[in-house]
Amino acid sequence: MTPTDLRIRPYTAADEAAVLQLFRSNLAPYFTPPEEAEFRQFLRVEVVAGGLPYFVAELPDWPGLVAAGGYALNAVHAVLTWGMVERRLHGQGLGRAFTAFRVQECRRAYPGRAIEIGTSQHTAAFYAKLGFRTLSVEPDKFAPGLHEVHMLLDADAETGGGR
Repeated sequence: MTPTDLRIRPYTAADEAAVLQLFRSNLAPYFTPPEEAEFRQFLRVEVVAGGLPYFVAELPDWPGLVAAGGYALNAVHAVLTWGMVERRLHGQGLGRAFTAFRVQECRRAYPGRAIEIGTSQHTAAFYAKLGFRTLSVEPDKFAPGLHEVHMLLDADAETGGGR
């Protein structure tokens, strides 16, 4: 299985349990258990009821979803929202391919806007390889020892393809 085998489609309410499994596969260090309720609320209120763009990805012969994530618009920039890849598949290029898809969708929906993300110190290097630059770090924002790294991909930046 390779990133080119990814089948990406819009999220539906029927995907909730599978997406929560993706979330749980990334507990410690990427997410914390208390964030699950916030994430579930996001899926139900912002995505299903509010129509916020959110996507899931599948691979042939993999039981379940392999990635999920979306995007939104704040007052200034497009924003990547709640992105994750099944933990057992980290390091295989799926996150890079799925993020490139989300960046492309952001640019199509909001041309000329930079794209921001609030991520943790555990994934900041991944986004830096894709061309995002760090704007600030807020220690312990998500939980004790789990910092928020606020990053930005400039509107005219190419997304990196290397590991």
